[in-house]
Amino acid sequence: MFVKFCKLHLLLFAVAVTLFAFSSGVNAAGKPTVINVKPGRNALPNAISKAAGIEGDVVINLSAGTYRTARTIEITQGKWSSLLITARSGHDVRITGDVVVPRKAIRPITDKNLLERVPAEWRKQVVAVNCKGLVDSISNIHPSGFGRKSVPGWSELMVDGAPLTIARWPNDSMALIGKIEVSGGKEDKEAGRLPVFHYQGDRPKRWKSTENMWIGGYFGHGYADDLIPVKQVNTADSTIHAGMFTTYQFFTGADFRRWYAANLLEELDREGEYVVDAKRMMFYFIPPKGKVGDVRLTVLETPVFAVEHCANVTLQGLTIENSRGMGVYMEATENVVVTDCTLRNLGYVAVSIGQGTDSPESATVVPHSMEAGGVLTGRTVGNFAGALYERPTLYRNVGHNNGVRNSYIYNAGAGGVSLGGGNRVTLEPSNNFVENCRISRYNRIEKSYRPAVWIDGVGNHVSKCSIFDAPSMAILFHGNNHVIELCDITNVCQEVDDQGAIYYGRDPSERGHIIRYNYFHSLSPRHRVTATYHDDGACSCEVYGNIYHRAGSLPVLIGGGCDIHYYNNIFIESPVAIHIDNRLQNWAANMVAKDGIFEQRLRAVNYTQAPYSTAYPELVNYFNENPALPKRNVIENNLFYNIDTVMRCNAKWGEWRGNVTTTQDPGFVDINQPLQGFKTDAELLKLLPDMAKIPFGNIGAELAPIDQN
Repeated sequence: MFVKFCKLHLLLFAVAVTLFAFSSGVNAAGKPTVINVKPGRNALPNAISKAAGIEGDVVINLSAGTYRTARTIEITQGKWSSLLITARSGHDVRITGDVVVPRKAIRPITDKNLLERVPAEWRKQVVAVNCKGLVDSISNIHPSGFGRKSVPGWSELMVDGAPLTIARWPNDSMALIGKIEVSGGKEDKEAGRLPVFHYQGDRPKRWKSTENMWIGGYFGHGYADDLIPVKQVNTADSTIHAGMFTTYQFFTGADFRRWYAANLLEELDREGEYVVDAKRMMFYFIPPKGKVGDVRLTVLETPVFAVEHCANVTLQGLTIENSRGMGVYMEATENVVVTDCTLRNLGYVAVSIGQGTDSPESATVVPHSMEAGGVLTGRTVGNFAGALYERPTLYRNVGHNNGVRNSYIYNAGAGGVSLGGGNRVTLEPSNNFVENCRISRYNRIEKSYRPAVWIDGVGNHVSKCSIFDAPSMAILFHGNNHVIELCDITNVCQEVDDQGAIYYGRDPSERGHIIRYNYFHSLSPRHRVTATYHDDGACSCEVYGNIYHRAGSLPVLIGGGCDIHYYNNIFIESPVAIHIDNRLQNWAANMVAKDGIFEQRLRAVNYTQAPYSTAYPELVNYFNENPALPKRNVIENNLFYNIDTVMRCNAKWGEWRGNVTTTQDPGFVDINQPLQGFKTDAELLKLLPDMAKIPFGNIGAELAPIDQN
């Protein structure tokens, strides 16, 4: 990566390519070769192709404008020793996977039958978009949710730089699931009986057509969302008949078990909403702010950029936007960095560092609702979560020192960054990273287990990120020796039950993690929401210097594991601060049973031999020390301020020492702004002097907030 560039005397020449022009210059020895590029058809791919034949350091300088691409821009190894693709200073450069919708394709609805379905007060505002002649086809809404394959989003409209929202009822909430007639459980799946449930109220009576109607929500468990088609709505008996099976089955009786209806003209009732009719290649939408502006249709399904089998590549200062697929994909790379970029309005994960997996869809699901199996596949995420669940040492063919920094990621469809790398058998780290990024609204389409940052492998890190505004988790990790630090995490897990802002679990070989100096705040206590969640026997995590301020109903949950160390943390105003349970002695006992999932996972990494036996010596005797009993969990030198219940556990499961519990202000500069730290003369600092070492002013991204609408 280049930090400074000297002014270059360029040798200009014209290139006879329609709408395409670039120039290159070769300076004295040691200076980079520069290729200047203006927007035009295939301008950027042609420049990359030219760069591949140049030795030394190469810079592709992009002038302001939109670089629209109908296929993935591929970067593979060339003769260059490094390649920088950058926006020229002060230039707004946009790389898009869309097509412009001409104004002539946008008209008022003329079909009276359709118009009568739109609420009366919105009939004059709603418009129709005819995509015939613009593209060959548009991609329809598809099933998405927990246990399902992660795939590119469907066709969407971007209006004035922001995605529209699919019309739904209720608009900002969900309705309770009523009595279940057919749950869609195992026996129903075997017999082919699709789910049927009762709804409450009479809202569906206004729905004149349920063609291409979908329902979403949390049908069984509060951590597992789903989106499935509807076969029929029967207003005579107030039932909804699903058009396919959900991942688990339908349940009722809990506040989080809710549903919503989507893609109905009758629910097109506020600005910025749309309905899609893929069969007829039509969209209907209510223009934001009351007028039709710039309208784009997302088209590209594959990644905008694919950087593969090469080293020393930097994408800098670019806006990558308006695509059905991911923004940037990396495979078998070294020192590839996305920096100072904006990735937005994408239908998929914004960045994938490493391969995913792919396998055929199935009518039913395997244990733990994961689509296991599948083969490693490039340029996708697919069912990698399920494959990793079954094969925990799976290596994604990534490389080292790759990452994203100083960037904005928002309005992504299925997560922010999927970050892999590192060998779980040898514990070789990869040092892949996400640094100083603002990541928000990253679950527009897929919600469950599509975090702002997914981490797997060994030795990766996330630092100084601001993560916010999401229905589900912020960071999910698997593997060993990861570091999560200096992040500001707020307003995540807004819809879910039994989930954590930072989450990992169900594998005692995943050890050596550090979670430090993060600020968790404004997490909803409505359901079981946790800030740091060590689930299902998770072990060996060092957690220190974090601030938990109104951080959910259970800021810390240790689910039966051991060797977890909490120290120098600050807990402020929560119903419960720390929960430890012994689930491996009761309902989860099968996990530690002979030949159970824990033994399988420990054997996969040869846990009694080096490097595991030396890196984690306490692991060697895991099965000789009653693995079902929580042990060696140390809670020390923490501050608990205005906490109703500090510890909820059996005293045998955690070692408690040196903590301070108080209802009196311990000396904050401003209790409502904990990142201002403590007054220099605070009495607390005499009791817990290490609290002064927390870098309060260095937490969160050092990037200015921007308008994301």
